[in-house]
Amino acid sequence: MENTINKQFLFENFSGRSTPIQKKMIQEWLQTPGNIELYYDWLDEWEKSNPQFFPDEELALKKIISGAIPAFPGPDRRNTFTRFFRLRVVAAVLIFLSVSVALISLKDTILYRTMNTAFGETRSVILPDGSLVSMNAHSTIRYARFGFGDRNREVWLSGEADFSVTHTNSNRPFLVRTDHHLDVVVLGTRFTVYSRGEQARVVLKQGKVELNYREQQQEKRLVLRPGDLFTLHGEKVNELRQVASPENLSAWKNHEFLFDSTSLAEFAAVMKDDFGLSINFDHPSLAEHRISGSFHADTAAELLDVIAQLLNIHYKIKDDTIYFSE
Repeated sequence: MENTINKQFLFENFSGRSTPIQKKMIQEWLQTPGNIELYYDWLDEWEKSNPQFFPDEELALKKIISGAIPAFPGPDRRNTFTRFFRLRVVAAVLIFLSVSVALISLKDTILYRTMNTAFGETRSVILPDGSLVSMNAHSTIRYARFGFGDRNREVWLSGEADFSVTHTNSNRPFLVRTDHHLDVVVLGTRFTVYSRGEQARVVLKQGKVELNYREQQQEKRLVLRPGDLFTLHGEKVNELRQVASPENLSAWKNHEFLFDSTSLAEFAAVMKDDFGLSINFDHPSLAEHRISGSFHADTAAELLDVIAQLLNIHYKIKDDTIYFSE
């Protein structure tokens, strides 16, 4: 199978000359990890040498509805050949529309590369321009599959990620977009972006970044200096302050958890973000217990064991909930 599916084989498929058996072979071939990327690379190469025609699907559908291309021949049609031809045209148009809908639904998959991390997982990704992205747990990044670094350097982030951006000869800005109307524009720098729930924040470690964000329905800009931590709460309140050790905000890259007089209520947000676990307190006063220190943990259980011993409390996990008790 691996030897059968080659570039020329797929080029025939892109040209619409594959048989049903060959299409099934391609579907099976795509189940192997790594073949999807190869498929899109060859698709990009084929498209560059074969300019595509983009028909007007709406016009075709309107013609069917209006009767310009009758869906069914009238009862007075006696010409069998004409009737057969018209049915062929209708079938072709319907097939074309079905394929068009499928292509539209696959547009994001074809045009963009998406990377995800599961709860409790961290991952490092090197972008096509050489920039390094370290993703925290339960995060997603998306960027253009073709032309990244040459035509654009835009990354969409949901979750939390640490960026080490390379400088390019073209001086093309690097842009990180979030769901919080907060965009980070850089040329070459190191920073961490968090975008979850109602909150977004950016901490700058090195270099210079410009933030574009919305506050009280107004578009604003802010330039950060190394050590600046900018936090956006919704679109109404923001906070800018200096932190002594900006590296600490990306300690999760090494599975390190740093706490500085952190309440268990605040710790609950960490467990929800990184491991997808909610916390239930046996008594409200437990939420006010505070923890300080640096702890290495590869799993939620390892971290909970340390916290429970430190505060001399008990915990149990049932389904996706942690129960704390004294």
